[in-house]
Amino acid sequence: MASQAKTPWHVTLLRAFAAVLVVVAVGLPMAAPAQAIENLRKYAGIVVDAKSGKVLYEEAADAKRYPASVAKVMTLYILFQELSAGNIKLSTKMTVSAHAAAAVPTKLGLRAGATISVEDAIKSLVTLSANDMARVIAEHISGSESKFAERMTATARALGMRNTTYRNASGLPDGGQLTTVRDQAILGIAIYQHFPNYYEYFQTKSFSYGKATYGNHNRVLGYMGAVDGIKTGYINAAGSNLLTAARKDGRHIVVVAFGFNTAAARDEKVRQLVANYLPKSRSGTYVAQIPVPGRQGGNVQVAVAQPTRPVFVMPMPLPGFRLAELVAANGARPQAPLTQPMPETLVASTPAPAPMPANLGLQPAVQAANVLAAPSQAPQPAYPSQDVIGAWLSDSYNLGAPPAALGQTAPSAPLDMQPPANIGGGGSQPIDLLTSGSVQTAEGAAPGGWVVQIGAGPSEDSARALLSDAAGKVGTLGDFRSYVERFEKNGQVFYRARFVGFGGRDDANAMCSQLKQQNLSCLAMQS
Repeated sequence: MASQAKTPWHVTLLRAFAAVLVVVAVGLPMAAPAQAIENLRKYAGIVVDAKSGKVLYEEAADAKRYPASVAKVMTLYILFQELSAGNIKLSTKMTVSAHAAAAVPTKLGLRAGATISVEDAIKSLVTLSANDMARVIAEHISGSESKFAERMTATARALGMRNTTYRNASGLPDGGQLTTVRDQAILGIAIYQHFPNYYEYFQTKSFSYGKATYGNHNRVLGYMGAVDGIKTGYINAAGSNLLTAARKDGRHIVVVAFGFNTAAARDEKVRQLVANYLPKSRSGTYVAQIPVPGRQGGNVQVAVAQPTRPVFVMPMPLPGFRLAELVAANGARPQAPLTQPMPETLVASTPAPAPMPANLGLQPAVQAANVLAAPSQAPQPAYPSQDVIGAWLSDSYNLGAPPAALGQTAPSAPLDMQPPANIGGGGSQPIDLLTSGSVQTAEGAAPGGWVVQIGAGPSEDSARALLSDAAGKVGTLGDFRSYVERFEKNGQVFYRARFVGFGGRDDANAMCSQLKQQNLSCLAMQS
């Protein structure tokens, strides 16, 4: 009987073989997503002068990379759009869904049904890099994370990030979520220029929520008294990534470094790049601007310099959160669609512009805004040259000698930025932020008095920062009153930084001489 109960060896072997086949068959579909993730853990880096748009250093700047949690910078960019438009407030409560609560760490760990304020969600992203809160933001704005990712991609196109595709709000692994360090440098400059009031959140060193306190993952924050922070990122296929910026002594650079095996190696490389290139960057005014998606007053297309050829990008309309209801409530009527065809070429020698992105499935509210903000006429090319930044820079600006190479670097091309505006009429002369526009009498200054202007910025805060920097370097400026003057040219708004109260031309010129000795721009003028 015992011998009959014993299973023959060949039957046992057959059963084992069948079990292996079942495991393999079941495992194949589960392994497919992992196979879609390519190993892109290779170094790529870039350093860009945020004031001139000049690329100071680059290596593999246009190679495809996974952004990892650096994707959250675009999530925050869109959230800042909503805040600026008044659609949400920092105190607005957002609800955690089951999908958000199920996100893998790192996460804040709130349960489904809980709520969190917009401000706390922002802080959790810039410090803890909370994946669950990135999903909460995405769902609150667009209804689903997939719809939000479509908006992220469309916004990237509007900013000139033509090699970036987003698939989720957090940066968790997805083989289709790709970017380049050049594109991320554009975003690093844009989020500062477009949202100076919210940019300070990236400097948050710690965040307390409930009984826990979370430190910032960026160990380079505060280096040289200059590094801002912005965002770190890591997934296995990408390695350790960092998008950061450094601002000091009137200089501003953006540094992107991807593909390191350890965070320590990444941080050491970034410190080296900051130390080498911040002193070589431009001081003074911002002479290059990233196009603003959804600028009030029209959906004007913008020519953007690319490493290979210029293309047209269409800025996104104003944020579309519940905009359809607002449009209906106002009784607004959409404009007639544009019938004038787009120019087929920028100039005879350049290729045809790339077509506009296909319909990305934007929410109906955004589509309604697209109709209402349709351009009234097709744009004209800004310059006959493909080098937009180079065509804008005035000969009066001395950018110094080219920076010494740091390792092996490829020849640099201007970043995908444009000058703030051109003089109307299709002329080739650029706007000089120091002199263009009418010179208005300074508030409190007697007509005929002399004024010293040190530059202009894209926001009132940036202009006041110029004034503060100048006063710190030239102590005698404390005897004169500072003020900021707003002016507009071709739909672009700028803010001049000025000092008033000089007795005459000689006094104003003498002050300009002192400022120029400190490598600051200066213009003496009569009010």
